[in-house]
Amino acid sequence: MAAEGLGAMDPQQIAEAVSAVKDQVLEAVQQASERLEVERRMRENPWLVLGVAAGAGFLLGGGLWPALRPVVKAATRTALSPSNLVAVIAALGAFKAAQGAASEVENEQEPTPTAH
Repeated sequence: MAAEGLGAMDPQQIAEAVSAVKDQVLEAVQQASERLEVERRMRENPWLVLGVAAGAGFLLGGGLWPALRPVVKAATRTALSPSNLVAVIAALGAFKAAQGAASEVENEQEPTPTAH
């Protein structure tokens, strides 16, 4: 459907549309640059800008995941083992029981309103 629409347009219209999109992208980049004040920050703190760029590249490039993957897998296997799940469920049950007992004690200590 989109290809049919492009086929119906003449090359001049396509060139104008591409030019308009290019202008919009350039304007958006310029606005983002102005908001972030990249040039000023590069002049004032070039090492900070370099560090942020390197950190962003490291994270976007995969970061520590290859090194952390075995640790995450082992922790997940340990956390999801049946004996640990039973222990977690028992702890949650004990916690709820303690909360129930505490609320019963609070209800017993509240004075009942009396009519005068």
